[in-house]
Amino acid sequence: MAKLTWRIKNQTQGALDITQYVRSLTYTQGRPNAVSPYTGGTFSFTMTNDNGQVLFAQVQDEIVIEVKGTGIFFSGIRGFVTQRTYQDGQGEGLNSTVTISGVDEVGMFGPINNILITEVGVNDLLNEYTAATAFADIGGTTDLAMNSTTFQTNGLQAINNVIAGDGGVVTADIYYAPSSFDLITQTAFTFDNTTSATKIGYHTLERLEGSANGTFFTAASVTNQNTGSTISEIALVAFYYGQRWLTITSAETNVSTTAEWYANTFSAPDDVTLFMSFTDVAQNSAALDLAVEHCINTRRWTSVSFTPPGGVAETGYFWPEQISVTATPEKTSVDLIMSPISYYGRFILDDAVFGVLDVDRLGVA
Repeated sequence: MAKLTWRIKNQTQGALDITQYVRSLTYTQGRPNAVSPYTGGTFSFTMTNDNGQVLFAQVQDEIVIEVKGTGIFFSGIRGFVTQRTYQDGQGEGLNSTVTISGVDEVGMFGPINNILITEVGVNDLLNEYTAATAFADIGGTTDLAMNSTTFQTNGLQAINNVIAGDGGVVTADIYYAPSSFDLITQTAFTFDNTTSATKIGYHTLERLEGSANGTFFTAASVTNQNTGSTISEIALVAFYYGQRWLTITSAETNVSTTAEWYANTFSAPDDVTLFMSFTDVAQNSAALDLAVEHCINTRRWTSVSFTPPGGVAETGYFWPEQISVTATPEKTSVDLIMSPISYYGRFILDDAVFGVLDVDRLGVA
């Protein structure tokens, strides 16, 4: 039977392995849809605390939760302890536990305020901002020229301003601009309704159209973080469906193009987001190993196949917008929110999956 193995280490306390005390764990990373801001990932685990084991996970300690199938351990989530909740047993307290909760490195930007970003240009704002903080970290580059901030701002807001203008994604603590999507596209395994050495079989699959998922709009208002806003509306769509506004703040210097892109990209009410789940014990062990490396460790664009009732089979690339993991000694359950490729259709000239003028699609050498 295929099964995942989890390990929890306290990096602050010399990479101390505290797995033996842990009874269950859960964590979530990502965002609920393609237009939501990133708020940072969260984790929680319950451990035995009948003899002061809580000292092994103190507030602000750095925790890494790792996972493996049949191979080596990969990081699932890395973050910092923010709070502890005690469940004290009666009498001698033999059944006492403590729940340890925390946020990932992206979430650590949230409490940081009064920051000025002084660099102006392409490809440097995210790294420049990261260098100014002790516990928050997000790497990566951007495609577009970004404004420096005129006023002091919250750290997480500043990060989201950059991402909103650029149209990329965050996986773990790395930001990928659309031109770098090929670096996080994998073909090692697919999601399907059956299992094999190269297929993860989903246990449940729910399709949610944009009109029900908060990703359907007929007009967009994009505001530069220092100046005014630009409005773009798809007249024919708005005439038929009425005005449905998307409002975002961007660090981009030229917001008019971004407003047009948002208004066009999210104007289809029937584009579907997939909500799927799978368990480790129901999988082929070879495919589970691939999912550990190419999904749980670093989320990647992945092919998904499904057949609507009474319809024909459909296959397409989707982005794991959010991943939620729940692990107990019996099994691990993974829940995914998968955004369609249409939500990230920035112009990329030559790419096998995202390319507009990809030579493979044109059939030329």
